[in-house]
Amino acid sequence: MKKENEPADSLRQLLELEAKYVVRHEVLDEFLAGGVPVSLDTYGPMIDAGEFNPDIYVVKDGLIRGTYMDKNIEKTVGFALPGTLLISFHCYYSGEPSYYRFEACCPTTVLRIPRAYFDGLLRRSHEFALWVMSAHQNQLFYNECRNQVLSGDAKRRLLQLTQRLSGLVDGEWLPGDSSADNHGRRLKTELNTRWKAIFRIVPSKIIASYLGITEQHLSKIKRQIITSGEL
Repeated sequence: MKKENEPADSLRQLLELEAKYVVRHEVLDEFLAGGVPVSLDTYGPMIDAGEFNPDIYVVKDGLIRGTYMDKNIEKTVGFALPGTLLISFHCYYSGEPSYYRFEACCPTTVLRIPRAYFDGLLRRSHEFALWVMSAHQNQLFYNECRNQVLSGDAKRRLLQLTQRLSGLVDGEWLPGDSSADNHGRRLKTELNTRWKAIFRIVPSKIIASYLGITEQHLSKIKRQIITSGEL
């Protein structure tokens, strides 16, 4: 029999993976308590391009994709699985309309946390502020990883992404171990395995847009790599 608070505990555990800084459960529980669930249909916008929305979001279930337009071509900038913290920084930091469109790739639920609540918690809780800083450092690291994956020609991009799919990391994290080192290993494991869930949900044309190639080119390269035994 499941406990009533298990879903909330599960979301908090996923949210913990947004940062290396280890925070007390009570702090993240207070953060999540300020959220209101919002249900999105497939392709429904969480935040639309051109919309001003400085609120903070946490993906509860489903998958969110960030996109932008480049010369009338839609490009994918990234994906957000359950537990991911999302902010339009054009809105939150600069007070401008969102540049990105954040949309659901499948039926998705997000928690919408008002900016005023988020900012109030930042002022009240030094521990929460440290966690948010660490989460933003994680986001900057992810951006560098994305540039690494997308470097080189199309074949190299796909091979780099496939390495993420393999989920191979140095050392395994141990459930129940609350040490900072184990938390770091868990973060690395999550970063290297989340692509498996993304590939199960999104169509190949979206993966192609993330890699910056056409869907036809993606299919051709996949066949070449599989034939050569590289994949």
